[in-house]
Amino acid sequence: TGIVFTYNVPAWNTRRPNRMIAIEEDRFNCRIRSDAQGIYDWFGGLGPHLGDAEAAEKNLIANLWPLSVGHTARIAKNDPSSRFVDEIDYTVVAYGLARVPAGLFWIYKIKKDYYRENILYHTTTLWWSPTLKWTVRQWPEEPGKISQVGGYNWELLSISSQ
Repeated sequence: TGIVFTYNVPAWNTRRPNRMIAIEEDRFNCRIRSDAQGIYDWFGGLGPHLGDAEAAEKNLIANLWPLSVGHTARIAKNDPSSRFVDEIDYTVVAYGLARVPAGLFWIYKIKKDYYRENILYHTTTLWWSPTLKWTVRQWPEEPGKISQVGGYNWELLSISSQ
């Protein structure tokens, strides 16, 4: 706790690089304070803003551990306000080195594929560092669209203590 992770995407309210500060943690849940979004939980380093309603996704993330390449898990999410059933597929696709502005880290590369009616509509790739127990890069994409830095696409810029 007290570690400050700064990312290369500006916080909407400060226009400075967004800082996320680990303020409390247990086995999988980390409570953070973000310049852009206030205080919230970041579950397993892979799922921000997962509340009690997302118990199935929290369970899926917990069951990914210990991480190993090729490990995959899928859940179906049925939103009562929607007639669609969404599915989320987590896959650990690689283990290796990743270079981000904050340095070089050993990481697990994890893909989160989002499906609606069995059609892929969104992918978020996460580079998770076992050394930091934190995500060093997040890269969402939509099929057929060019992905670019900014918004929800970010990399770890620096690490410091509070």
